[in-house]
Amino acid sequence: MNTQSGYNVSFCTDPKFKLQVIKRDTEEKCDICLLSLKNPVQYGEFIVREFSSLKIKCHYFCLLTGTLIPQRGVIKSGITGFLIRDIVASFREYRYRNCVYCQCPSAPIRCAKDGCDRWFHYPCGYDNSCLTQFCDQFNSFCHLHVPEEYYQPQNTKDKDCEICFEELPQLTDANFNILSVIQSCNKPKCPPGLMHRTCLQRFAYTSGYNFKCPLCFRKDFKIQAIKRGIFVPSRESAWEREVGAYKDIHKRKCTAAHCILAKTCNEKNASTLVGCKICGGQLMHRVCTQLADSDVYLCANCMQDSFVNLV
Repeated sequence: MNTQSGYNVSFCTDPKFKLQVIKRDTEEKCDICLLSLKNPVQYGEFIVREFSSLKIKCHYFCLLTGTLIPQRGVIKSGITGFLIRDIVASFREYRYRNCVYCQCPSAPIRCAKDGCDRWFHYPCGYDNSCLTQFCDQFNSFCHLHVPEEYYQPQNTKDKDCEICFEELPQLTDANFNILSVIQSCNKPKCPPGLMHRTCLQRFAYTSGYNFKCPLCFRKDFKIQAIKRGIFVPSRESAWEREVGAYKDIHKRKCTAAHCILAKTCNEKNASTLVGCKICGGQLMHRVCTQLADSDVYLCANCMQDSFVNLV
């Protein structure tokens, strides 16, 4: 991957980066891979940065994963630390390289396996069982050289995604992508489960710093996820960036619509209040959560954003 020892990665839509994110349908091509495909969940958001005499347009993940695009600036330099002169200079290094999957030129990613000379576009790699690890050197591997521990086929027969509850792709499908299904953290006390890669990526976008295993809430699941191709942005969670997100966090008052202890709510029983497991807000009396285990209580916003079914 990039020639640096690591990345100062933050999510590209952070206002401090002064980037435009194109959300409408457009045929504009990425300046890095020269493809016009758009899918922010799979390929990163399509971003634009204008300078005095130059405009750079690219998939965010193409920028992060380009083998010959170094990140040598501070985080606010160029585009999230990628200097414009380095981005432009890299074009001549890979413009003539054809993607091993679509045969089109400008393939910026080289397989990290020693001795492999396969080059590919990030979107093509995503669709052809290639793996990019969003940590350390951001190494990418072609479908033939994905490390064995990440290339284990999952038995998806008669199983649904633990996030969207829709059917998972089947191993018998002709176009089955072996990296399209990701397992939960599989640690003690974690319910075994499988998830669509796209569902887990959406969850990561929403969660940011608070990204956890959607089933058992272990934070160390992040290490497993980023090594399996999930990008976890370095930013606050969506629910923490909402106006007034913390307005009730210090109020020692039950927020249940129908508080069971309303008539006797005082400082004495305030000690029985419990906050949302994720954001800590929307305090309720333990009995008002109506849960067998009130320690797993989630407020309405976090329950939706975390894709957790408590029923």
